[in-house]
Amino acid sequence: MKAFISLVASLAFLLSLPNTGWSDEAAVRQTLEKYIAAFNSKDLKAVASTWAANGVHIDRESGARTEGRDAILDDIKSAFEQQPALRLAGRIDQIRLLKSDVATVEGETSVGAPGEAPSVSVFSALLVLDNGRWTIHSIEESAAPNPVQVGEALRGLEWLVGRWVDETEATRVDTTVRWSSNGAFLIRSFAVRNDDNVTQQGTQIIGWDPRSREIRSWSFNSDGSFGDGVWSKNGDDWLIRSSQTLADGRAATGTYVLTRVDENAMQLKLIGHEIEGEPQPASPTVKVVRATEPAKNETPSTSSK
Repeated sequence: MKAFISLVASLAFLLSLPNTGWSDEAAVRQTLEKYIAAFNSKDLKAVASTWAANGVHIDRESGARTEGRDAILDDIKSAFEQQPALRLAGRIDQIRLLKSDVATVEGETSVGAPGEAPSVSVFSALLVLDNGRWTIHSIEESAAPNPVQVGEALRGLEWLVGRWVDETEATRVDTTVRWSSNGAFLIRSFAVRNDDNVTQQGTQIIGWDPRSREIRSWSFNSDGSFGDGVWSKNGDDWLIRSSQTLADGRAATGTYVLTRVDENAMQLKLIGHEIEGEPQPASPTVKVVRATEPAKNETPSTSSK
């Protein structure tokens, strides 16, 4: 029941939002903070008034379904009687207007008494604008997923660690992938050479985003271009949806398809490549192999006696 109380409170702030399309995110968050203060002051009337008369609460974890504002209020009162010291904190992840008077909200809440581990839940709510006031028509809640340990989400990419080379008659690309010192990120460094002259260098940092719960990457190149990407598994391939700002300021997008051929080889192909919205010619598939000798910019280590 604790998680349910937190959801009721964390969404109640929507009551005071004006009918402006919720374009001002700062106002949304400020109102949430104000309502959390009211909840923590045990203002039950304000909590109850956020619900539509026929509102429904669904607990996906237990399967319990509570129908009607009066029944929901009875549950809230009971929870406060059992734990008068309940305290609330909340976070909104997304607000979407389906129509001018219908909205969905997704987020996370935590509730607990001082000295206790809080109960954390994720929620999805449906709200309707009724007579100029936003009211909650339904809330579905479930237990928050266990957080992914730092670095664990990247284990599926651990095979990238090492030295790689892609070489043609005129160009050679040396790539090194390593773990960061704390194991939270993969760091990829590369150097492009034409006739032994370095023409471009860059660094890419790959990590787990605990907020969006996805693998992301950030790239920085010596010509001043930079970008980011979102990684997802697709069968045996990795898809990297990339957005980049080129050195001249133009915007580029595309999806890289990364395929592990075996322990010592991979393939990379760029599809759907656009610059400023203009489609670009398809790029050939590039085969990259694991290097068996030090990269050109590396010097074999020696130890002094």
